[in-house]
Amino acid sequence: MAWPEKQRSGRWAGKYRDSQGVVRSAGTFKHRAEALREAGKKEVDTRRSLQRNPDAHKRTWDSWCTEWWESRTVEPGTLARDANRRDVHLIPKWTGIPLGQITRQDVKSWAADLGRTKLSAATVQRIVHLFSASLNAAVDAEILVANPAARIKLPPVTPTKNRYLTHDEYQAILEQLPTDDDELLVQFLTHTGMRFGELAGLHWHRLDLKRQQVTVVDVFDEVQGEIKAYPKGKRARVVPLPDDLVVELAKKKRTAGPCPVSHRTGICRSGLVFTTTAGTVVHRSNWATVFRAAVANANLGTDEEPVALEHATIHDLRHTYASWLIQNGVSLADVGKLLGHVSPSTTQQYAHLAETDRSAILRALRPPEAR
Repeated sequence: MAWPEKQRSGRWAGKYRDSQGVVRSAGTFKHRAEALREAGKKEVDTRRSLQRNPDAHKRTWDSWCTEWWESRTVEPGTLARDANRRDVHLIPKWTGIPLGQITRQDVKSWAADLGRTKLSAATVQRIVHLFSASLNAAVDAEILVANPAARIKLPPVTPTKNRYLTHDEYQAILEQLPTDDDELLVQFLTHTGMRFGELAGLHWHRLDLKRQQVTVVDVFDEVQGEIKAYPKGKRARVVPLPDDLVVELAKKKRTAGPCPVSHRTGICRSGLVFTTTAGTVVHRSNWATVFRAAVANANLGTDEEPVALEHATIHDLRHTYASWLIQNGVSLADVGKLLGHVSPSTTQQYAHLAETDRSAILRALRPPEAR
């Protein structure tokens, strides 16, 4: 039997019992009657599910996970990272436990235990969200009536502070790179804001040196070892190229070779812009050692009084591109387009870099006759 329960907030919670006799909530509502009605619907759904397959809830989580995993439609890179989280954190905890016996308190206690480890709050969130996704799928499959992991309160993620290189820091890194190709690669990332996978998958026919622009369409999938088109939700974008970069790219194009990597779809029309000395695709995981060494050896001082560079990553070159544009008057909207941000809110992380025109504000506040 369903029933309403008044909360301290003044709202009403709709309560009911599932097929195991466990008290569940259908949510909170403004009106008592609405809470009772929704709880009643949930209770009916529970009974119908029990009639269809009364033993479905006895299925163990690991058995269900195997079936669910095969039906997931995510990018290969995401699947690989999730597989590691599943193997390390989910399987040891939930193997052998029937789905119907997993309670909300079980999930809360497990999440709290994860939070007491050395794992970051962001990592804990990803692990718990993956487990919750498996239970959501069980609800969709009518194995469970409700997801006991839904809306579990987790430790907040502390925003990381973006790192922006100064022009002096940028030059200091360039001086420590071992080859001209490595130097051009860093120049390209810093002056286009492209992601490393986009650079690794960049073909010569995507460069228009006469019009000084690059069309960002493809990306190299390091997990699958192939070139793929952008995933859904992301559009191709055109990024301008500075004069100096165009000159160096024109020189490099004279020695361009064939494309050394397979494509998921379509026909390859040209070679890659950036390759290793052996002519193979540049892997971020390998090239990162080159960049780290350059950062470690960079000197902002003199030979007599060296000044070490603060830690910087490859992705910080993308942040640097955005910061240089904004500090020179390029709008946040335009920067978002150049970076390929799907949501404008993503670009807001750079909003503090845009200096407000103080004179324009004061001018707007003056009476009309004084303007």
